[in-house]
Amino acid sequence: MILLLFLIFQTLTPACGDARDCREQALAAASAGDYEQFHDLAWRAVQKGRPNDPDLMYLLARAQSLSGRPDDALVMLGRIADLGVQTDAATNPDFARVRLLPSWPALAAKLGVAPAPATPAPPAPSTPSPVAPAASAAAITFDPPLADPVGLAHDAVSRRFVLGDRSERRLVIVDEVSHHVVNYVSAASAGFYDDLTGFAIDARRGDLWVVSAKGTAEAATAVLHKLQLVSGRTLLEAPLPDASRPAKFAAVAVAEDGAVYVLDSLGSRLFRLRPATRTLEMVMRLHMNGLSALASVDARTLYVANEEGLSRVDLDARVARPVKSIEELRGFGALAWRNGSLVGIESFEDESAIVRVRLDAAGTRVVGRDILVTSLHRTAGTLAGSVYYYLAEQGAIRRLDLR
Repeated sequence: MILLLFLIFQTLTPACGDARDCREQALAAASAGDYEQFHDLAWRAVQKGRPNDPDLMYLLARAQSLSGRPDDALVMLGRIADLGVQTDAATNPDFARVRLLPSWPALAAKLGVAPAPATPAPPAPSTPSPVAPAASAAAITFDPPLADPVGLAHDAVSRRFVLGDRSERRLVIVDEVSHHVVNYVSAASAGFYDDLTGFAIDARRGDLWVVSAKGTAEAATAVLHKLQLVSGRTLLEAPLPDASRPAKFAAVAVAEDGAVYVLDSLGSRLFRLRPATRTLEMVMRLHMNGLSALASVDARTLYVANEEGLSRVDLDARVARPVKSIEELRGFGALAWRNGSLVGIESFEDESAIVRVRLDAAGTRVVGRDILVTSLHRTAGTLAGSVYYYLAEQGAIRRLDLR
């Protein structure tokens, strides 16, 4: 039985050894017309290879184009051009989808070639992945972009985004319709500490929960802020009790019952603020290193990202169990729950990807891992219903329709 499960997982999730092995498997998948597999394996090759390897980057660009991710391919080709490496993107039929994009002429000029006449896009794979997402080609652009963004949240009622500006210790609003950027709340008005580390919207109750921290080592402390979502007015501050210091809050999530949970990355602890209370309580020690992201499933279950992987937290039993997976699940800087899967942003050095991790009925074992979008820098994202919004590049928010 164990062998059978292992074989099933191997089939669902591509695995490879070093960069060379990943590249060879990726090329085999491309030859077989399995472009989703081609994409995932090419992305693995880039992760495992030396930084800025133009050959592996070109392999990934091909895979991005053929698997229906032409916007990602366009950016990757631009990065290759920045390295001073010439490609055949202007004539290679694998990049037909890329050459249909409005931004292609700008890249063609960068490559020093005249844009080739648009050629028909290659036919879709005969057996498309049933879980492949649809990424919108249009971006919500805004100006000026944030130099050091942290966090992203979407307010569906007012049709606007909340973005954190780490360097300025403030939150800004990006209007979904007008694309205008306005200041929302500053450290001076809200009492944010030196390091703005995360925030989450409680759409049901119209609140915005923000965590910030200051100090280092034994002097570190943190605070949980409650703001009125509509106005940004401060409603509550829940500082860390003196007896619980030092600590640094790294992430915040709101459960369906209104309880707010925060991760202490310094002390590896989980804190909670119950509804209608003003004092944080420690729920449990997590005995994990590098706590980075948090997702709420319901009033009894959370998922925590740490440097070893993902863990499922049973709040009633106060037990955290690692999620079992053949592939590594490290580096998540954002995490959300949707329909039996975790969706988040997984980062490796200066690269990142939006990943969906499909879990079994018990929520403790991975049955599939889908790389939805390969982004090119550390970014931020948020789930809003069936749409995942993410910062695609400086000054642009894109949407990913999950099916």
